Amino acid sequence: MRIKERTIVDLREEMALKALDECFSVTEVALMFGVTRPTVRLWRDRYRKHGRAGLEDRSHRPHSSPTRTSEEIERLIIADRQRWKFGSKKIRRRLIDEHPELILPARSTIDGILSRKGLAQPRQRRRQLDRAPFMTRYEASEPGELMTADHKGEFRLQNGIYCFPLTLKDRVSHYVLACKALESTSLDHAWPCIEGVFRERGLPAAFQSDNGPPFGNPNGRFSRLSVRLMKLDIQPVFGRPGKPQDNGSHERMHRELKAFATRPSAASFTAQQKRFDEFMYMYNVERPHEAIAMERPANLYKGSPRPFPKSKPRPEYEANLEKRKVSSSGAIKWRDREIFITEPLAGETVALEPTDDGIWTVRFYRFLIGKIDERENRFL
Repeated sequence: MRIKERTIVDLREEMALKALDECFSVTEVALMFGVTRPTVRLWRDRYRKHGRAGLEDRSHRPHSSPTRTSEEIERLIIADRQRWKFGSKKIRRRLIDEHPELILPARSTIDGILSRKGLAQPRQRRRQLDRAPFMTRYEASEPGELMTADHKGEFRLQNGIYCFPLTLKDRVSHYVLACKALESTSLDHAWPCIEGVFRERGLPAAFQSDNGPPFGNPNGRFSRLSVRLMKLDIQPVFGRPGKPQDNGSHERMHRELKAFATRPSAASFTAQQKRFDEFMYMYNVERPHEAIAMERPANLYKGSPRPFPKSKPRPEYEANLEKRKVSSSGAIKWRDREIFITEPLAGETVALEPTDDGIWTVRFYRFLIGKIDERENRFL
């Protein structure tokens, strides 16, 4: 015959019955069951009042929760998360801005709500970013001062054609100035977009990018783009080769762009550009940014006060400087000899100024671009 198993309720009932029996004291029952006297009194009194049902475990949850988040606020939190995919800190700031009349819960409570609804994402450990010690590292302090640029990695559209997004961003305000779906990374495709932003937003003091096409030149210190920037009186700034963290803010934006607008990709360039435009609106207008004290880029960005020139810029060199025109091969004539400078400067005029015995400083517009050692007949 199967032996019936005793449950915790059975033990509590036996304890309560003995405690109600005048033959046993509370102390004796406590010793018998190895519990405290208050425990014996608890189960005795519950059994006396409610019978066996009173011996079941009860919830410790309070009957009322004055600090519980209202269903209305939960709905707002969930809707914001589902639409924009932001984290709890940004969601809370957005709701404060849009619903100042509501008393919003702490960030930890919002995290709990998202977790219960299956909307939380695991937190990623932040990388420690290296400093970027490029030759003229530029520290911007005002919106419109430093523009950063990059090509997000190519991806295939649903029609089978590859898309190469070009992105331009203001470093200080984090405002995305352009996100353009292009057919290649060539300067011929990128420059119209870059120039369009310069014309609309004004000229930055500096322009930072990596060394890949169309920005840099892996084979030399100059590129066609850097020459065009210097002619517009814009300082070119390049990250170190193979060090995307030198433009870390831009790279982080690219991760969000990838998740928001490229997975899955669109069916055509027109459709993909529409997604990029939606991303720019979200990133600039809707999203609070932790790096700018939970502000939104659209509230901080202002264009540069330097307008795009109406006529083609020309260098203005002092009369005492030696001027030389760079040949189609990238060289200048100096002391009846050719000295190679760089091919991207072909057709441009540079100026030379003596700075030491046999050493001449080479200038292009206002920029010092290198030195010539006439004894060794080479450009340094």
